[in-house]
Amino acid sequence: MAENNSGGEIIPRETADREFGQVSVSKVISSDQLQSLAQQTGNLLMFNIIDDRLIILGDNRKPLYPQGVQISDDIVFSVYTKTKVLELIESGLQSDNFVEVRGEKITITNGDHTLEFGSLCPPWCSQQ
Repeated sequence: MAENNSGGEIIPRETADREFGQVSVSKVISSDQLQSLAQQTGNLLMFNIIDDRLIILGDNRKPLYPQGVQISDDIVFSVYTKTKVLELIESGLQSDNFVEVRGEKITITNGDHTLEFGSLCPPWCSQQ
């Protein structure tokens, strides 16, 4: 289980497949759009797929994508630092990112790189 201070770790996609299982649900978001969303938050990006929709929150669980989405405070999101998400985009070098469900985990893949080991909010929703 990830430590509560983890902003995420970038690992090879094949390692993620082996360690966390195959992807059961995947939603695409462009690198340009993800970078734009990252500019709307100070430090954190939170991800989940709910009712087959990608939901992204920023600091303090502020809804970023889609705009105006209402999210209950008890729904758990995977939390990554903005720095790690941007690092994933730079290392993957692909125009699309895939937010994926692997068992009970949410990972983000760009090219041959996967971002994993984020925290969960709740309980760890504060700045990291």
